[in-house]
Amino acid sequence: MTLLSIPYLPLNTQSTEKLPVHKIENEPWRTGRELSCAAAFSISHHDEGIQLRFVVTEPYLRARKRKINGDVHKDNCVEFFIAFGDDANYYNFEFNCLGSLKGAYGKNRYHRKFIPLGLMRALADNVFIDINNRLPGGNIRWEIIVNLPLQVFSYSRLSCLSETGCAVNFAKCGDALPVPHFLSWVELQGAKPDFHQPAYFAKAVFEEKPYWPISYCKNGSSPW
Repeated sequence: MTLLSIPYLPLNTQSTEKLPVHKIENEPWRTGRELSCAAAFSISHHDEGIQLRFVVTEPYLRARKRKINGDVHKDNCVEFFIAFGDDANYYNFEFNCLGSLKGAYGKNRYHRKFIPLGLMRALADNVFIDINNRLPGGNIRWEIIVNLPLQVFSYSRLSCLSETGCAVNFAKCGDALPVPHFLSWVELQGAKPDFHQPAYFAKAVFEEKPYWPISYCKNGSSPW
């Protein structure tokens, strides 16, 4: 069963506000009764790739400007996981609230290959951040919009995404924050925090571009 239908939307950093918002509110490893923070995402696709938007409200802001493919997960961080078609391997992309980023591909957390640096540097130029530290109660709200071009999925053969099936998850973490937390869009299990559980990723499909000839886009994978 498809749990997420990813709409087609022409590339525009303002257009994400029109999209459905999905809350990231599964926190199986939390110690208190309340969620550690409020996090949500929107997603769409366009002619050249995927556009993501994360919005987070949390009590702590602690991050570093890190080298590409560094320990982004230790900071105020959001993550995106995706496997295309029937591929047993998946991509994960991590972004902190300062725009530092990490990208890798593999079948689990231990067998991963980094996305080439040249592609990641280009991706860094497609990150937009807004931070508001004047919320009532001392909370901080930050928003990040990321455009993932098709080229960054360098271990897959993708000419476009229209009608392509995939499996996805979205996460929020902060391993080195004063109070570490680990939130997931899909429900996860395990004794320790671990987002690298592709068996639990949700099935999704990229909607067909309006008026796009069906024969134009074929990536060798069918919708779920």
